[in-house]
Amino acid sequence: MFEQIFGSIRSQIDERLSNPLAGSFLISWCLWNYKFFVILFSPENVVKTFELIEVIVFPDAEAMLLKGLLYPAITSAIYIFLYPYPAKYVYEFSRKRQREIAEIKRRIEEETPLTIEESRRIRAELARVESEHTEQLDKKDREVERLKSQLSSHEAAKTNDSPKAPLKTQTTIEDSQLEILRLVEKHDGKAPEKALLKESEHSQVKTEFDLGELVNRGLIERSYRSGIRDYLYTFTHAGRSYLLANPESEPVKS
Repeated sequence: MFEQIFGSIRSQIDERLSNPLAGSFLISWCLWNYKFFVILFSPENVVKTFELIEVIVFPDAEAMLLKGLLYPAITSAIYIFLYPYPAKYVYEFSRKRQREIAEIKRRIEEETPLTIEESRRIRAELARVESEHTEQLDKKDREVERLKSQLSSHEAAKTNDSPKAPLKTQTTIEDSQLEILRLVEKHDGKAPEKALLKESEHSQVKTEFDLGELVNRGLIERSYRSGIRDYLYTFTHAGRSYLLANPESEPVKS
């Protein structure tokens, strides 16, 4: 019960002291009546202490009214109503100076050239990041190749389980597209796009169209390889089957 009473009293006191008027008035009163605290905490006995307070601090009613109420109230009003204006100007001035100093420091740091040690450290960090990036890309490429291989094996197993007509009768492609298949075979089944465009006898637009058609028909696959920085075309099982079913005719000997 007593703890609740003391807690309530303490919360009321904290609320009053947190008020700007009450806090500023209390500080002003302590400053105007500092002699009161000097006498209060002096080693004199109680009777002597009260006598000194009446004689020195509050000798009459006028002193009690002025120092006890009026002067602290005026000081509090000045602090509350007038002090914020110069404080605002000073704060604004201080913040501007801080921004100017920060801008000067930034400009000096930008104009100051890097040392040799700093340049080496930055180059080493860039090389490390590039190496990690390349390693991650290669890892992804290997994973894609593994999944494609599994998919091709699965499709081949399905093809073997369900007999179909020969591929030659199922798929018909243009001669230019058959030529591209033979170019891919010439590169051991893995041909870069730049090499195919260069070695093809047709225009670039026609060759790119034929490559797209072969990819759509599932005869070749297209994947980007970061190591060569180019797209790589590889045979699918269907592409190999078609090429085997349509071998290049040998010239007739006379």
